[in-house]
Amino acid sequence: PTQLHRRTTRGPFVAGSAADRFWVDIPLEYSVAASGDGTLRCDLLTEWPPLLPDALAVATRWYERLSEANALPMVPRADLERVLAGSDFVATTLLSDPLFRADPAYQDPHPFAVATLLTDEAALMAELRRARKRALAGIAWRDVLGLTDTQTTLTALSMVADQAIRVAVEFASRSLEARYGTPRDALGVAQALIVVGMGKLGGGELNFSSDVDLVFLYPEDGHTDGERSIDNFDYFTRLGQLLIRLLDAKTADGFVYRVDMRLRPFGDSGPLAASFSSLEGYLQEQGRDWERYAWIKARPITGEQAYADLFHNVIRPFVFRRYLDFGVLASLREMHALISREVARRDLVDHVKLGPGGIREVEFIVQALQLVRGGSDPALRPSSLLTVLPRLAGGKLLPDDVVTDLYASYLYLRRLENCLQMVDDEQIHSLPRDEIRQARISAMLMMPSFSALVSQQTDVRARVTRYFAQLVFKAENTLPVSVSDFDAALAEAAEATDLHAALAALKIPHVAAIADLLMVLVRSSYYGRLEDAGRRRLTALLPRLLMAAGCLDDCASVLTRAFKVLEAIGSRTAYLSLLTENPLALTRLVDICALGQFLPDQIAAFPLLLDELVDQRLFDELPSRAQFEEEINARVASGADDPERLVEVLREFQRAAVFRVALLELTSRMLLMQVSDRLTDIAELIIERVMSAAWQDMVKLYGVPMAGAATERRPCRVAAVGYGKLGGRELGYGSDLDLVFLHDSAGDVQETVGPKVVENGVFFLRLGQKIVHYLTVHTAAGRLYEVDMRLRPSGKGGLLMTYIGAFADYQKSEAWTWEHQALLHSRAVAGAPSIRAQFERDRMALLQSAVRRPTLREDVRAMRERMRRELSRSGEGEFDIKQDPGGVADIEFLAQYFVLLSADRYPPLLTYSDTIRQLESVGSAALVDHATIDRLIDAYRDYRALTHRLSLEGAKPVVPALPYQSLRAGVQQIWEAVMAHA
Repeated sequence: PTQLHRRTTRGPFVAGSAADRFWVDIPLEYSVAASGDGTLRCDLLTEWPPLLPDALAVATRWYERLSEANALPMVPRADLERVLAGSDFVATTLLSDPLFRADPAYQDPHPFAVATLLTDEAALMAELRRARKRALAGIAWRDVLGLTDTQTTLTALSMVADQAIRVAVEFASRSLEARYGTPRDALGVAQALIVVGMGKLGGGELNFSSDVDLVFLYPEDGHTDGERSIDNFDYFTRLGQLLIRLLDAKTADGFVYRVDMRLRPFGDSGPLAASFSSLEGYLQEQGRDWERYAWIKARPITGEQAYADLFHNVIRPFVFRRYLDFGVLASLREMHALISREVARRDLVDHVKLGPGGIREVEFIVQALQLVRGGSDPALRPSSLLTVLPRLAGGKLLPDDVVTDLYASYLYLRRLENCLQMVDDEQIHSLPRDEIRQARISAMLMMPSFSALVSQQTDVRARVTRYFAQLVFKAENTLPVSVSDFDAALAEAAEATDLHAALAALKIPHVAAIADLLMVLVRSSYYGRLEDAGRRRLTALLPRLLMAAGCLDDCASVLTRAFKVLEAIGSRTAYLSLLTENPLALTRLVDICALGQFLPDQIAAFPLLLDELVDQRLFDELPSRAQFEEEINARVASGADDPERLVEVLREFQRAAVFRVALLELTSRMLLMQVSDRLTDIAELIIERVMSAAWQDMVKLYGVPMAGAATERRPCRVAAVGYGKLGGRELGYGSDLDLVFLHDSAGDVQETVGPKVVENGVFFLRLGQKIVHYLTVHTAAGRLYEVDMRLRPSGKGGLLMTYIGAFADYQKSEAWTWEHQALLHSRAVAGAPSIRAQFERDRMALLQSAVRRPTLREDVRAMRERMRRELSRSGEGEFDIKQDPGGVADIEFLAQYFVLLSADRYPPLLTYSDTIRQLESVGSAALVDHATIDRLIDAYRDYRALTHRLSLEGAKPVVPALPYQSLRAGVQQIWEAVMAHA
């Protein structure tokens, strides 16, 4: 039966759309009804708060005036009263402009259509102003009634401004060309004005009564082609002046937009219009950090195609540095300090835009992270804050909950700003002081009282202030000694004892040892080569580093490793700012240096790994293949614009991913099998990317390879098969990749479709060469992998890529036992799914039917004895963990023997390609007693853990023999028992 429940609660109640939420703390009554089909229905019984008396009085007066003027729109009175209570601007538009349609469903997509037809300047100016009022009144109408969310409102306001500017540019251009002709460059190519929107307009997030920040550019110098020819600079200056007058001049109809040109090169004292070359010269020679912030928001309103080239060649390199740029945070603090002083001087603490926790602080947070990381991540380059902010959620940027909160807070503040300005189309940013206007603002924001609105705004701004302080000022913690005093102590120290007082002020032990290390650093060539800016960054970091490491018992060795990292950073001192600006990253560096030499050496070889220390997930969660795949996709999308850069990007991904895995292993947070799985995942993802890139390169040259009958051909595909440690998912930190490439090309006709037609054999040969080249080529970031192709059919003499049918035939009729042993540890790892599936089917069939079981034991034993003789690297009293008797290879050969011997009778033995699970399968089938299997598995795990540790220490897998005598003896005993009789 249906039951009706009534409940009353208090907020916060989320109002508006999911993307545009704000909080209303009012009593709410709602009902929940259970239907017979089990569904629930929730109905809100409480209506929105009624208009406050002062707001209702204003609405009533306007309603009467509209009624007397016969200008009442055909809309519900309640809706009309709510709009009239909020906006005099909408009310006066209803009274004065009969063309204004107060229809919630109507939004004119071309508000300036009439203006485009006008040829008289005065008539154009009048129509621009009236059309702008109509368009903005419609936007205000929909916004006040909650029919659109804030982001939609901001976009609509920006589109109106864009259209007004374009109409004005077209009119101004026609006027000047009639007088002077068309401006052209030296080659006679016509030139056009590029109007660049900056600030809120550039971001497509203009507020209701905003100025428009513009920059005027043109591509090339030259002259106009009219009878009264003038140079292009003069032409575009006049064009800009006319454009400003059309938009900014105040007439009887008001103005269209106030135009602010202060962001152009040299500001108010600079030329009104600049050529591309002059802008480039200015930005390269005199561009400052605040201008980098400004040009983040740049967006072309006219001349989009010409601007695209300018952005790629000039704007992007100026704004977005290729490498991480944490140094900009210091500039941001300086800019914020200037604004804060101005806010205090002008008593603007309650300013929604500039005050504490206001709109500007959210913008600073987003733009700072754009500058820090936009060079390496194109996803952070858009001019729209609301586009970029959600993309900041992630380990190296901002926590998800912070992004969600900042997004909602920003939308709230922008809605509040718009409501303040919608009252009378005034550019105001502070809450009103008179009670009537307070009631009206409360009505627009659906608040029950002005005090509730003030409380709500205070809470939102307090959250923004907290986040801003955490991000921008987190490195500004008070040190026991000032950076300037510490710098002076370093500069004046002649001996280590001269530093004792400064180090004692840091309240750390081991002063003498640290002083000795500091003197070595100060006297190093690295320190001497630092420029002033770099030395300041180092001096800001050193006290923090010493305090983080100075309390450790082994602080000398930790600091020695840390100083090696600092010296490796060299002139790329933005990394010093990264550590200074991120106390947690600095703490993690110290922790890593305390773990041993491997990870600090990795960072010293590749300082970009310091950025991994910013990731909050580094110690908190284990990486998965899906996470690595997401990361490699993002990196490739952001930087793989050519083959050479692709390899660098993949190498950067590989280093970062392996670094993370090694860190988790060294801190005992990831087990051996998990480490191998993740290292294998990393390799497979890289192979897949390399094969895809090489395929695309080859197809561009030769077209897709086709095969089949002359009348019916199909496209061919390729796949990669991993052998050895890759095939067995047992990769270590320095493992090679054993690869075999297969294709499915067969038929009467086998050739590419062009542009340059070649036989498929040639295509696949060159494709294989390119894949191997990408995997092995040395770059600035190092090489990806060593690649071993000797396991392909016929070894070194075989084809680089083999037809999968020929591969199966070879394995069936020609392959040696050791090749079947290798096949047992193989697995399709990349490429076309159809070929991968076919390979797995062939592998299962071949290992059941093609193995020479009568001679299997003798073949396996003979191969193992040969390997011991030829491959062991141990000396007297040493043990080669892999090749010596009782080592890794003995266990692997035993597992292979057990599986191959019985695979024809027990096909499930072939399911897995790794040694441990193969042994487990043998035990599960009761082919070997469990005690023997357990002993082999335990020994194998111990050996692999040992080789991993040695690899992390940079040592060879050769150890003193005595500690492993018992472990070896157990494996040797099993070997002899199994292999004793031929």
